[in-house]
Amino acid sequence: MVIDVTNQSFFYQETARPIVNAIIRLMKEGIKEYESYSAWEYDTPISDENEDFEHFNWNMEIARNPSKDFEYSLFGLAGRDCCDEPSITITIVLPKGKHQKSVTLNYAELYDVVSHEIHHLAQNIDNNTYSMTQNYKEKKLKYLLDPFEIESFHIGIRAHSAISGKTFYDISRNYIISTWPEGSEKQIEQVIDAWQHTDFPVFRNNN
Repeated sequence: MVIDVTNQSFFYQETARPIVNAIIRLMKEGIKEYESYSAWEYDTPISDENEDFEHFNWNMEIARNPSKDFEYSLFGLAGRDCCDEPSITITIVLPKGKHQKSVTLNYAELYDVVSHEIHHLAQNIDNNTYSMTQNYKEKKLKYLLDPFEIESFHIGIRAHSAISGKTFYDISRNYIISTWPEGSEKQIEQVIDAWQHTDFPVFRNNN
């Protein structure tokens, strides 16, 4: 299959959809940890100097937060796992004490996160995306404008928009404001513009 990032209807559907559907099912079954794998059938290989990988591992896990002021949060991670293989991990953070089976994940939002992380694999399995271990507020803008993240946010929001019917602009703006309320209006617009109008230089450099 061709990774056609210029096609606005492309967001790794063939690979992302089964993972998203599986996570929805696992949530309803009360499964707190799960690991599986998906075949990598795209024309751009996941590779390193020693191997072209024909699959990647995907993981789903439930985490808990002491706060009770939210419904749930979604986080994704992509890169090498403990076996040095390409992988993505989707973490669903729930309030402490909230019954997992009572939570209904937003399908478009989950699809957004899964597609986002799959694109990181297509960029490069050792892409070393921007890390915010300290000084979160100061580094948030740099993270949102990291070249690797710009592309992956575009792919994820593209999926989110196609499934939900919401505009790319509205999804981007709502996400930025909800995760970075201290961002100025100028900064918010700067990030949205970068996400929306990327020409995917990182991905192209990996081809």
